[in-house]
Amino acid sequence: MSKSLVIFEYKDEVEAFISQQGTESIKDQNVHILALQPCVQAYLKRRNIPYLNTIGFFNIKSHERLILKAAEIVKPFRDIVSIEDDLGVKEGYNNAFTFYLRHYSILYLLWMIEVIDNAIEQLKPEKLIAFKLDYAFDVMDTIPRNERHLGIIVEELAGQRGLKIELLTGWRRPPNPIMVKVKTSLFEMCKMVVFRINMVIISFKSGNKEYILYPNNTYNLNKIIESFLSKFSRLMSVVLICRNPKAIGRMVCGYNHWCEFYALPGYLPDNKRSGFVKELNKTVTKLKEHFSNNGQILRYKGVMFQKLVFLKIERSMIPFLITLHGQTYHLDKFIRNKRPALILSQMSRGLRYNLGELSEIHNIPSVLISHGSHVPTTNRFADMEWREHGLGLMDTHYKYLAIQTPWARSYLTHKLSNSIPIITGPLLFTKARRDEDYKLSIKKKLIPEHNDKIIIIHAGTPKAYQSLRPFVYETIDEYIENINSLIRAIDRFNEIHLIVRFRPSEFLQLNDFLDLLTTSDCYSVHTEGTFADYLIISDLLASYSSTTIEEALQNKVPVLLYDSQGKYCHIKDAQVLDPSLNITVDSCYFIDSEKKLDWGLNWLVANHFTKDIPDNVWERHVFEDSDKVELTSYFNSLFSSSSGPQKNR
Repeated sequence: MSKSLVIFEYKDEVEAFISQQGTESIKDQNVHILALQPCVQAYLKRRNIPYLNTIGFFNIKSHERLILKAAEIVKPFRDIVSIEDDLGVKEGYNNAFTFYLRHYSILYLLWMIEVIDNAIEQLKPEKLIAFKLDYAFDVMDTIPRNERHLGIIVEELAGQRGLKIELLTGWRRPPNPIMVKVKTSLFEMCKMVVFRINMVIISFKSGNKEYILYPNNTYNLNKIIESFLSKFSRLMSVVLICRNPKAIGRMVCGYNHWCEFYALPGYLPDNKRSGFVKELNKTVTKLKEHFSNNGQILRYKGVMFQKLVFLKIERSMIPFLITLHGQTYHLDKFIRNKRPALILSQMSRGLRYNLGELSEIHNIPSVLISHGSHVPTTNRFADMEWREHGLGLMDTHYKYLAIQTPWARSYLTHKLSNSIPIITGPLLFTKARRDEDYKLSIKKKLIPEHNDKIIIIHAGTPKAYQSLRPFVYETIDEYIENINSLIRAIDRFNEIHLIVRFRPSEFLQLNDFLDLLTTSDCYSVHTEGTFADYLIISDLLASYSSTTIEEALQNKVPVLLYDSQGKYCHIKDAQVLDPSLNITVDSCYFIDSEKKLDWGLNWLVANHFTKDIPDNVWERHVFEDSDKVELTSYFNSLFSSSSGPQKNR
């Protein structure tokens, strides 16, 4: 076989290749295999088939290039897209259009082009081999699984480089469009029936109670709801979306809870949605004209991907926005009919963004309590990406914004928000009990064989390549490699045990993750239990940019920020662990390469874990009690009189 680069994105492609050409054909010494997704890497590793992941082909400059190119592409979308419904809701649709398109399409395509082009440049193959499957659209607001663009991009790059190419075909059973339409229609009819029944039951159950309306119970929002319910007897909560059957049962049966809109309908008759659809189509026409006249914008490294972007818009974005319009219409109907006293949310994208706009239209107090970590940065590329991130978590149409940490307050001095800030201290963050006896009891329960060791916990949430966030989050391969480099270093320390706190997902299953980790007895992987339990037993938390960093600091657990590439430090004034520097004991440290890990861990063992930590090292991370106001007290007047909420202290 000539010197070839075989590129696999999904496991079924490897299976199809082996069934067609046999295993020996990809074990040939002239063949390099590039495995893009971790499921492929684990599959190949289990079969002792050599492969390359994306680490060597996606570096710091790659992160920077993607951010700059995405900014160039998104700007005309923001300039041109201007969609408004009959209710006056506007920014939610425009925000959804640009966010989801950037997040689930543009960055994914740019990443794939960048990785494959760099692989070609470094490996210098004579021939490219990949699968080319027909385009199959996927839903807009979840991580795409069916949209396989690999073959199209490989074909373009081969043409640009003058390389031979072999495009393989696999078999995928396409969905029957008639059956899909029938199922969708039936489901929408059921949702409409449930919606109307819920409206009747809620009226019957509520009596003279006031309402708090909120999207769902994720990210500990249920704790805030409970604090309101326990303080105000004439209060009831209504949750918009709840996919947990047990939670539904508890809410239906509970005296103060009601699960509304589990099946919030998106259907509207043609006469009520025709104007919105017409405006959508006009917007898409304007976009096509603009990009046709500016053809280089949707081109990267010689690859033109305009057709793929507009396929995404027409097949996924437009149906998503039409459904969102219908859901917004029915949500507005509920709000007009039942008029909540207060609206809370942990984020502002899609329906949640429109919820904030509707609260503004109807003059209902609304509070955004971000589930993310928001920090100021001096890095240009991190600043650009956090700005994108903040458009759904900080800068929104919610009237009030909960400020949970001094870092979030500092972030707002650089990126202004129109919301009224309320300094609340941590609301959604985990609260851990920190006394030695309790810590030892939890240690014996979770890691009995290591209860006498220093415990470092690694916590972070890997992002799928189809929802890439350059620079400020690790890629999946970077996430795994950073953990593996920690394992290699900690393996040399008998007194340290590493706990890897892992959250399985569709794109990274537990078995695949375990197979991709370095073999060692110095660590254990944990998926069960509460994060609070792991904070309790931790002597140090290691992470890249996870919200767990601020959760740890709020609970006075020191943090090690680690990036083996050295590109990003989440807390800008973290103490850099470097043998050339004069270092003092602190609450937050940063190591920027694997070669400094041994030295840094030795320093921590000798200087940090054996000494008392001064109280003043936590001051910059935590609000004083005198600075904070309780959310229930701030909005006390909503539930005790007809006047508006109190002013912040």
